[in-house]
Amino acid sequence: MIQEIGHLSVLAAGGMRPVTGGSSPTLWSLTVILGCSLFSAGCGSREQDRNLQPVQVGMTQDVQPIFDDGETKLFEVKKGLQFPIIKPDKTSQAALNKTKVEPYGRQPWVTTDDVKVQLTWTLSNLDDVEHSVEVLVDAWNEFGRYYPGMQLADAAEQKFEPNLSGIDRYFVLDKMSAGDSSRRHGTFTFDDMKELAVDFATVQNLITNKPTMLPNGFQSKDMGMDDPVPVYANHAFNFQNHSWNDPLSAPYVPAVIAGLTGIDFGFRSAETVPCASGMGECAPTIALEISIEIVDLGQDRVQQEGGSEPLLAPPKQVFTVGTPVPTAAPAAM
Repeated sequence: MIQEIGHLSVLAAGGMRPVTGGSSPTLWSLTVILGCSLFSAGCGSREQDRNLQPVQVGMTQDVQPIFDDGETKLFEVKKGLQFPIIKPDKTSQAALNKTKVEPYGRQPWVTTDDVKVQLTWTLSNLDDVEHSVEVLVDAWNEFGRYYPGMQLADAAEQKFEPNLSGIDRYFVLDKMSAGDSSRRHGTFTFDDMKELAVDFATVQNLITNKPTMLPNGFQSKDMGMDDPVPVYANHAFNFQNHSWNDPLSAPYVPAVIAGLTGIDFGFRSAETVPCASGMGECAPTIALEISIEIVDLGQDRVQQEGGSEPLLAPPKQVFTVGTPVPTAAPAAM
């Protein structure tokens, strides 16, 4: 169902999270020199940058809906992308296993202090009608990957709607013949992707240590809700909410944030177009290309171009909230 359709990526600047304070370059350099002299075990090597080859995912009229309740059809395509994260050796792994860290069970090999990631994307409409498209990015870390399920939006009519992905943004694409306006370009910055890692770790913690109260202070069972976790998860993943100043998510943000080791990326649309066969309505034709910049912050966790070190295996555990989408999705945790 997933077909690859190439297109040229264009870099566009994204928003940066505000930071406070400043440092004198001279003082900072002196601090690093002294720190590495006195505490060499914690300094590692210098920062190294690697740009991965662009990767594409495409939707064609052959794609079947992931959800169809007779009124709404949802078409979605996704692809997994593993980052070149070096696997710890046996000694390092044994040391990680000795340190218990929640919600993972042990100390992560990769944290957000070890690796940072930036994602640049191009979304292209290949139909000659306007489309609304939802760009989706879901996190992997070494402990699992996130798969958004569905939440019950109307119990009386049994209507469901998708939970938010880790990054979940809507865009309108003009028809293909409109030229440049039929494509959208953007960058999910280093700060955006760090927030994705924090939000995923927060949701892992919510799944492990489930809250019993809804955000409004009511008991979930008194509101007819068996599981309040989807409410918290969707709040954490909402692009407008930020972990560093969000009082609702703050109690569930782990002290240690496991770094990203990969992503699932793709897009979704609830629109249809006339089938080329002339019979019925089919999925729209759209393509997404992404480029990944991954930076090793000096701890030698990223395999550099041409390296031969063994890599981490893709995570087998799947974390999800709500009700799994009725399709061939990863098995829920």
